[in-house]
Amino acid sequence: MLATAPVPPSASQALKDLAKLQQDLPKTELWFQQLKTSWLNKYDAAVNKGSDEEDDDLGKGATFPDKDRTERLDIPALLKAQPKNVEAEFHFHEELFKKLKFTYVEQKAKEGFLKRVLDVPPRFPSQTDLKDLEARAANEKEQLRARKTACKEMRGQVEELIVSAYNGHAALTERAQQAAQTMEEHKTLENELEELAKHCSPARDGIDDRERVVQEQDAVLAELQEQVNHWKSKLDYRQSKNATLEAEVAKLRSRGTESDSAAAEALRISKSKDPQLEKLGKWYREQTLFLKRIQGVREIRHPKNSADQIEIVWDLVGNVSCTLLIAYHRDYTAPSGYVLDAKFTDVPYQCSIADILLTANTQHKSLEGMLRHLTQHVPLRVRNLTEREREMEALAALAVEHEHDIEHMEDNNPYTGVSYDPETRQVMVHVDATGRTFALRLDENYPWAGADGIRVVAVEPRVGDESMDEAEEWTTKCRTSGVRTVKDFIPLLK
Repeated sequence: MLATAPVPPSASQALKDLAKLQQDLPKTELWFQQLKTSWLNKYDAAVNKGSDEEDDDLGKGATFPDKDRTERLDIPALLKAQPKNVEAEFHFHEELFKKLKFTYVEQKAKEGFLKRVLDVPPRFPSQTDLKDLEARAANEKEQLRARKTACKEMRGQVEELIVSAYNGHAALTERAQQAAQTMEEHKTLENELEELAKHCSPARDGIDDRERVVQEQDAVLAELQEQVNHWKSKLDYRQSKNATLEAEVAKLRSRGTESDSAAAEALRISKSKDPQLEKLGKWYREQTLFLKRIQGVREIRHPKNSADQIEIVWDLVGNVSCTLLIAYHRDYTAPSGYVLDAKFTDVPYQCSIADILLTANTQHKSLEGMLRHLTQHVPLRVRNLTEREREMEALAALAVEHEHDIEHMEDNNPYTGVSYDPETRQVMVHVDATGRTFALRLDENYPWAGADGIRVVAVEPRVGDESMDEAEEWTTKCRTSGVRTVKDFIPLLK
């Protein structure tokens, strides 16, 4: 630890020191001059010895320089002219500084001390500086301890790694030896195998031929096995089909027996009855066919494997027909003990019969009454729907035809501004002359019901306070005018 100076020296003391220093400086300069003189005298002999040589060696670094070299020669220029003299010049100055030794260092110290005394006042450490230095030293000590600890840990880890590397190297060496031994054994086995192959090659050819024959036979056996499996599956299918056919044959036999017994009973009854019974039966069949023609029934079919389904085909307008599939099943909660379900398999226009089915299932107490209600109302509804749609299509075509006909553009075409919505069965008629719009509702029974199936539901714009009854008035007018179709009623609106 440094000690702080209590008080700087007085001005008189400083002047004395400076005076003493001025006395010492000439002595120091004299000492350097004497050193230079002794240095030059030391190599005078070498210079004189080389004076007999040519003057071309001057400045080439062969000998140490004399006064002429040090005072008159331009050393930097010589070094640039002769780069090989750099090494000699370097050795010269190196020897020169070695001779100075401690004197040069002492001179530099004196010059530095003189500079500090004359230029910059000395700075002495204070207590705060000492505390900072001590704290910094303590921190450095802690860091040094931490580094020593870390170095110790790293040394331990390095030792562990060395041990692990040594063990791994030993294991690797052992495995390498085992691998080398295995390679030698493999080579030995290959040599033995080659020797055995020389002795076994004739027998091996025969074995290959037999293996080839065995493979061909295996392929043939696999093909035969596939054929066996195929015919076995066919046999199973035929057996199941035969079982089904036998069951059907048994059913048909039972039905045939029943039919034979019924035929025998009918024959017995026919023999015991009046001879006119056959004529009556023929007349009954003719009347049945006539009734079917009246109702428009073309054919009644019973689908296969279904005893509770009936398919009826009706002839409609022209060559159009519709087919209805009726199914019924037992339901003891229903009034009749049966529930009907029906759907169209062929129909010219989409037709809903849900209300007809609901009425048949809820308001009839026998299956016969349900079927009668269904077969009575369904064809009538489909016929009305077909005729209604065709009439509206013809009306729309007529309106379009008049719109594109120039000759009729001058006339008042009553069918312009007519549109039809098949879902709501509404006809919208717009009268250009009056600017009024009429909404007509067609009934399900139209056109079979005629004017009774036409009803005016709205008239816009209203006229007067009694416009609420105007729709009813137009409906009454339609029914009392004697018209039968919408086409005839539209001119009355205009």
